[in-house]
Amino acid sequence: MPTFWTLRSAVLFIGLLVASCQPDKPTRTEQATPALSDTLTLDSTANPIALLDSTPVRRNWHRLTQPTNRAAPLVVYRSARRPPASLNASTPPSEATLFDIGRKASEYFQIDPTKAAEVRGQAGTVVRLAAGSLVDVAQRTATGPVWVELRECYTPAEMILTNLTTLTTDNQLLQTGGMVLVKATAAGRPLQLAEGRTMRLEMPAANGRPVPGMQLYYGQGTASVRWVAAPASAMPAIQETIYTNAQPMPTYHRGPADINRLIRYPREALVSQIQGVVFASFVVDESGRVQRPHILRGIGHGCDEEVLRVLQQTSGRWTPGQRNGEFVKVKMVLPIRFSFQPGQLSLDTSRRQVADAEPAATTTVPSEQPTEPMPTDRYVFNCAQLGWLNADRPLSSGTALLLAAATPDESTAVRLVLPGTTPTVLAAETVENGYQFTGVPAGRRAVLVGLRYSGGVPSLAWQEVTTGQEAPAPLEFKETTLEELERRLEKLELY
Repeated sequence: MPTFWTLRSAVLFIGLLVASCQPDKPTRTEQATPALSDTLTLDSTANPIALLDSTPVRRNWHRLTQPTNRAAPLVVYRSARRPPASLNASTPPSEATLFDIGRKASEYFQIDPTKAAEVRGQAGTVVRLAAGSLVDVAQRTATGPVWVELRECYTPAEMILTNLTTLTTDNQLLQTGGMVLVKATAAGRPLQLAEGRTMRLEMPAANGRPVPGMQLYYGQGTASVRWVAAPASAMPAIQETIYTNAQPMPTYHRGPADINRLIRYPREALVSQIQGVVFASFVVDESGRVQRPHILRGIGHGCDEEVLRVLQQTSGRWTPGQRNGEFVKVKMVLPIRFSFQPGQLSLDTSRRQVADAEPAATTTVPSEQPTEPMPTDRYVFNCAQLGWLNADRPLSSGTALLLAAATPDESTAVRLVLPGTTPTVLAAETVENGYQFTGVPAGRRAVLVGLRYSGGVPSLAWQEVTTGQEAPAPLEFKETTLEELERRLEKLELY
């Protein structure tokens, strides 16, 4: 008679035998939904759209060496079962170029387009957009969140790696003070400046010393940007208006009480039991900075100096005043009352406008406060369009011809750099026996830079030349890394 454990073993054996005879069920894998999914059928980074469902796509070049804002908009690819009609299905995905992986990274800023906005780049670029100045292609004013993209290229290295040169559409040579890309999008759709509206662009000058004759140029094209001069009105007037009335007026944090907390009764005034009101005049600019503070009427004994100290301490922390939705400079008068009481110090602060009358279009500033001139450390332009923007001045063309001998191929690019405070970067024309530059000024010290990117490995050719003299030696390319390539190109600033 079989025991209990013998019967249990038999049952288990039969169960395993039956299970092994069952046909295998197909394993079902579900694709994860992307984080930014919407009503469209979206694709994830792990399984990107290709020309055909079975065609792999190289995505390693999407890695950025310099990460931008974590809140920046993400690129989301729309999945499709068939390639677009305009695309040949047999064409393989294009390989990444050196300009794809080496170009300067952009910064992204989210703004409210219904309010005046200011964007400041890491390299010092300032972009100021008036309220309601951005529209879509149908001229509808943007009202929802807007992403502003800013890319700054101020050095020859950044220009070369971003595939930028200093040539106009009619092949005029330029000397550049810097190039920036300004783009705006809402819900993934491009925006533009409304008809008759402009944005203010401030570009820092090298060493804080602007070069005379600089003007604004607009970029044309995408792959190889060429430049056209903007209308003369792009440069703002030499004198700027300082208002005495705005809506709203400039404010510091929550009001005068916050300024009051910063005031310290000077010891000299306490000992002498000095009290009274100090009237200080100053201008709050479009960025909330305090400019030209001075005492209109003081009481001495250190009180005047204390008020000026506090005003300087608050500089950059004011909320600027506005007129018609734009940040403007506003002149302020701030009375600070020093009231002495034995054993107690009381400071009363208040703020009033310079004039109580209705504001005019412009305000005449008293003689002791001259109208503020243009900034002396940067270039300032009023731009009528977004895109690539360039601060340049024409460079006289020459008759020199320079040939960089090398075997031409599609993976090679050659640039000629005329270094200086305002450098010139030229792209070569491919000829049968190398790369040729024409119309270059003679007798100029220059650097030939050859870039090659093949098999995922960058190569660099570097040769110092003097234009119009003996022909340079053939270019010699040496394999390098992207980091070393960037460090070598940065040395162009030292020439």
